[in-house]
Amino acid sequence: MPSFRSLFLKIFKLGATAYGGPAMIGQIKEAAVNRYGWVKEGEFMRGVALCQLIPGATMVQIVTYIGYRVRGIWGALTAAVAFILPAFIALLALSAIYFRYHRLWFVEALFKGLGAIVVAIILNACITFGRSVLKDWKVVLIAVLSFFAFFFQWNFVLIFVFAAVAGLLLRLKKPQTKAAPSGGASLGVVKGKEYLIVALLAAFVCLMFALSYLTDPKVTTLSLSLSKIGALAFGGGFPAIPLIQYEMVDRFHWLSTKEFLDGIALGQVTPGPILITATFIGYKVSNVLGATMATLGIFFPSFFILVLLIPYHDRLKGVEKIQMMEQGILGSFIGMLGLVLYNFGRASLVDIPRILMAAAAFFAIYKKVSLSYILLAGGALSILIYGFLF
Repeated sequence: MPSFRSLFLKIFKLGATAYGGPAMIGQIKEAAVNRYGWVKEGEFMRGVALCQLIPGATMVQIVTYIGYRVRGIWGALTAAVAFILPAFIALLALSAIYFRYHRLWFVEALFKGLGAIVVAIILNACITFGRSVLKDWKVVLIAVLSFFAFFFQWNFVLIFVFAAVAGLLLRLKKPQTKAAPSGGASLGVVKGKEYLIVALLAAFVCLMFALSYLTDPKVTTLSLSLSKIGALAFGGGFPAIPLIQYEMVDRFHWLSTKEFLDGIALGQVTPGPILITATFIGYKVSNVLGATMATLGIFFPSFFILVLLIPYHDRLKGVEKIQMMEQGILGSFIGMLGLVLYNFGRASLVDIPRILMAAAAFFAIYKKVSLSYILLAGGALSILIYGFLF
């Protein structure tokens, strides 16, 4: 069991290199399962299946799940904060620069190269998860059908539901993985103490909303609007972008359309989930206070949903039919990763330098080079090529 300090620092490092959206889950799996041994592979995959069914940013949910496994609710909170914090700090700094100078040339140059590296990260995630999940032709079939369902923009909630039903009807067998660790926070029921902790955390969030209202009423309105979106963001962050645009641009007119699109671009350049764009919006509304409360608003609903569901999900882990449904959901997740790879590849690999950068990044990942070094080298090379040479 890691200390809270160790958990925070290691998750913070993961958060600082969290590029690639859902594909980053492959890096999280490598760290949590193989490098640190916090959870076993079977427990991790069950967590991925659970997080696919609830709203919020999948990457944040996964590290929250891992934190809960090793240190209970406080571990979940520590992991969630540590993972989001690097992206929050980076986007806060970029937002201050943007709204002062309104220049994004270096961001555009940086993102061209990072986009190519993200393709390599996603490809590696497809391979990593494919080895763990695609061990049955029935799961492969679900993954392929899910890919086309996502491609034709079916409702993502229905896709996961259909995948779960397909897993049940096809009687998918759970792959042989290492058993889940005993002890820790894997409980069959929620204890009264845990309910108390959740209630205290919820009260703290309400207090933050109240204090922000006394400082600037717009901040509370902003936080509540983003909280509503965070509670409805099924399928990860990208499906929530139209909702955020409607609320922030069309309804409240806090940003122009161009500013909103630039905020999305900055959210892509920084590590972490796409929902971190809320930090940019909050900074425009009320500087650091607005950025802090907007970030809290977009992420806290999924945190509470997850920590309350995990123990009840544990009670079902030995039920064979539930395991079949989980395998179907994991198959649909592979299909979603495949579509993300297709979309990012088509958008990013448009010239020779980016194709070469993607190939070099994939080779470096394969050789276990630290993702931090890959991103630093790729970012510097991208600014040199696209900021000065072209």
